[in-house]
Amino acid sequence: MPSRRTVIGTVACTLVTGCSGLSDPSSQEATATPAPVVLSPVDAAAVPHTATVGIFSETTTELIAATRDASAAVTDHGWAHVLHQFDCFAFDGTTYAVVERTSGSVGYVKEYSVSEVDNPGNESTVRVADLPGSHRRTAVDAIAAGKHRYDSDKGGFEPNSSVYAYNGSYYVFSLEDTADKPTVVRYSVEPTDGNRCVTLEPLSLDAAQVEALDATLQPDAASTVTDDPAQTLAASDAGFVIRDGTCYELSTPNDGTGT
Repeated sequence: MPSRRTVIGTVACTLVTGCSGLSDPSSQEATATPAPVVLSPVDAAAVPHTATVGIFSETTTELIAATRDASAAVTDHGWAHVLHQFDCFAFDGTTYAVVERTSGSVGYVKEYSVSEVDNPGNESTVRVADLPGSHRRTAVDAIAAGKHRYDSDKGGFEPNSSVYAYNGSYYVFSLEDTADKPTVVRYSVEPTDGNRCVTLEPLSLDAAQVEALDATLQPDAASTVTDDPAQTLAASDAGFVIRDGTCYELSTPNDGTGT
């Protein structure tokens, strides 16, 4: 026999609309849809030093490895180019900076064409046979190939005469091009004593959330992020996010912008 409380509740719900939820417990368990967030690409140099910047799990792993080996190059990582624009960053209790180093030679390369002439005229002439052994072989090879390359780092035969005599003929080494040897730019992560540093926060997005986020993000336009990725980002302390070499500002939509 139903209790007096059950009967009263049943009668009350027949008189008042909107009580159907009492007989449908599943309606009380509905989960609210996460509010969307907007990620807008920004110039990393403009990010304030007081900001917290979110990084993804793979970036965290690569960054940990780089902090343990200051000699490791991180030039090929997109996040390194973003972090390089910050004066410094705090990560795992220590402050670091992405430092740019240049390496390479200050030397030069000269390119020559080699051609035969009928008469040396009044130009100074050097007999190939009179050159030192290694230079003589190089000169003979250059005459056969019709070209010669001199690298200041390697040394060797550098033509200093207009005409060279070899095997009864005369050859002119004409300078076609001179170029400085390129330098190599290299980024590495090094500790620093800076005190105006952004703070890096590893984000807790799982693989499915990262995949959904990557499908939404645009490197040159604002993107609206929804569902679980939005909820995870909103729950973090990050006001900015680094992804694939781009820095994004995290905000909430207010006027329908974003896609």
